[in-house]
This record gives sequence, structure tokens and C-alpha cells, in this order.
Amino acid sequence: MKIFSVKRLMVASCLIGLLSSCADNIRKQSADEIAGRIARAAKPDSQGFLWRAPDLYSSQYRTLFFGYDTLKYHLLAPENQSNGFRLLVQANYGGAMRHYELAKFADQSTRALAPQQHFAERCQLFNSLISSCLYQDQFALALSASDLQRARLTGLNVVLQSHSQQYEAIDLPAAYIEGFLKAVGQPSQHP
Repeated sequence: MKIFSVKRLMVASCLIGLLSSCADNIRKQSADEIAGRIARAAKPDSQGFLWRAPDLYSSQYRTLFFGYDTLKYHLLAPENQSNGFRLLVQANYGGAMRHYELAKFADQSTRALAPQQHFAERCQLFNSLISSCLYQDQFALALSASDLQRARLTGLNVVLQSHSQQYEAIDLPAAYIEGFLKAVGQPSQHP
């Protein structure tokens, strides 16, 4: 019985390690490897998006019952790419409700985020003293082909914020952008 439990624990550890290494390794993959992982739907979704890049993740541990604040994000491309691209972000966090309103770029310019959904996953009382909730927000950042062409050599870094407070910074590695553009048929345009 004890040996069986140890084997199950080892298998579970290997699976967890494999899954976490997949999430970590995507940042280190080449543009060609990323291009091979781009998914193309049989038909566009309700917003006209046909192409989807693999997910990137960011997380930060928080005390109390919140656990990890996580961000999951990926690029989307429409069937007709002249309509622009989209960075779709899902934020899971605890504590005070956030208002994801802007993305600040490295050149200090900002662009509005488009909210898509917001809800409280659960609320609870912690240590009979603090009442708080876990939230999930989904929002999108519109990107043009020229935004991605400029970022395909250096990557793209943005800080997510409200009008009064900064939240997380996220990044899209250069190889991730290059691979995505290769897969959706955007030729390289070096300045």
C-alpha cells in the first residue's frame, strides 16, 4: 500500500513538472518552434479571430488566502489581418478589486484595454477578521501589424494599470512574436 502511494506521488510529481516546464519553456523556444504551436481554428470565432498563439503565464504569490495572482495571455489574429491583432489577458487575483484600464508601453505611451468580463470567483472570511474575494478579469489590448513588426526583434513589454495604480508587467518574447507572425503569414519587415 505504501509503495503504491509513493508511485502515485512520483507520477503526480512528474506530471506537474512536465506541465510547468511546458509553460516555462515557451519563453525559450525558437520562432520556428512557436510557429509550429500556433493554432488555426476551422472558422473564425464570434469576434473574427482565427489564429491563436500558445499561452504565456505570469504569477506572484500573495499572503493570506489569496495564493497566487496569475496572468494568462496570448496573441490572436483575425482572418483578415488588416483588422489588427489582439493580446487577450486573463487575470486571477485576490484582495481589492482591480480596474484594468490601460497598457503602458516602454516608450511611456498608453493604450486603452477593452474589458471583456469580470466576476468574483468566491468570497470568504479569513481568520474571522478579513473578508475578501478572488476575482477573474478578462480584457484585450488591440495591436496593429506595425506594433508587432516593431516588437518582433526586441519583444513587447507592457505594464497593466488603472488610471491611478500600476499592476503587473507582462512580456511577449521576440521569438514568440516572430513565430506568431510567421504562422499567420506576416512577412518580416525589418526597418
